[in-house]
Amino acid sequence: MRATFTEEQREIGATVGALADADRGTARELQSGPWRAPAADGPLLRDFGLLGVPEPAGGIGSGLIDLLVAVEALGGRLVPSRFPAHAAAVQLLCGEERRTGPLPDEVLDGRRVLTLAVDVPGSSGWADGVAPDPLVRTLVPYAAQADGVVALGPDGVWFADPVRTTARQSVDPSVPLSDLTVAVPERTQPAGTGPLRAALVVAAELCGVAQGAIDLAAEQARTRRQFGQVIGAFQGVAFPLAEAATARKAAWDLTLYAAWAVDTGRPDAGIQVHAAKAAAGQAAVFAAERCIQVHGGMGITMEADPHLFLRRAFVLDARCGRGSWHRRRTGELRIRARRAGRG
Repeated sequence: MRATFTEEQREIGATVGALADADRGTARELQSGPWRAPAADGPLLRDFGLLGVPEPAGGIGSGLIDLLVAVEALGGRLVPSRFPAHAAAVQLLCGEERRTGPLPDEVLDGRRVLTLAVDVPGSSGWADGVAPDPLVRTLVPYAAQADGVVALGPDGVWFADPVRTTARQSVDPSVPLSDLTVAVPERTQPAGTGPLRAALVVAAELCGVAQGAIDLAAEQARTRRQFGQVIGAFQGVAFPLAEAATARKAAWDLTLYAAWAVDTGRPDAGIQVHAAKAAAGQAAVFAAERCIQVHGGMGITMEADPHLFLRRAFVLDARCGRGSWHRRRTGELRIRARRAGRG
């Protein structure tokens, strides 16, 4: 695995970051109004849809890390774009190694926007169990704003036909959520590594949220003055920010390593992905909480921006399995691997 980004990956991050900068503030505007597509939504879906898509699925040889770099840049700006959910849905379809044909062109070029529906109450497609009939998926992002749904169940993945859509009140109104009842599929395809690939997309966005919260808190620490000096000089401010930065760096490094492990087919890929998703969610929530703390009494008000990062962190941590579940799954897989090694 390369220890540094390639020039192309740095350009991807810079380009997506520039697109996202034009939409700064959109998340705040959507707290009190209906969701609308940010300006970056179209270019992202149209021009970056092939990132991370394997060649058998219609890709151009781009690695999964290329996609994660783009998604992380969006997360740091809190852009309420459908692109990360669409990309995760596409990755959910890319996990079957024996794929016989590419994904539809209208999906890869963004003309048909997808979203993913992976959670089943009481029995998730991520774990063993029997799904209910009809299938219910909770907290599906952008369900009403997407053109199609990719669902995950114990038997595989499929393009789902929603029977009923029920809007939910999202803790982050800039990311609308819904509950879906989907029809029983006539046919599914094996999920393969699709769930792992989708989880990494969410982990990358969480790492971006963590970085955005840290940047906002650091700016406050550099400019806010108390007792004749900037508050960043006080240990009670500097140390929590250092802990947040350390947690975010560890989560991002683990996410990138997990992506490399998935792309190269390493046997420990599942362990690394579950650990990355859990670490990314924890880092994002921790960083957002420290951002609120650094802003003091102003930080808990609606007028300040720190709560926007906490809201987004909560929503993303619940996507593709909560961090608590991924932590348990990591332990289960590690114990299983150790027993297998002894056997």
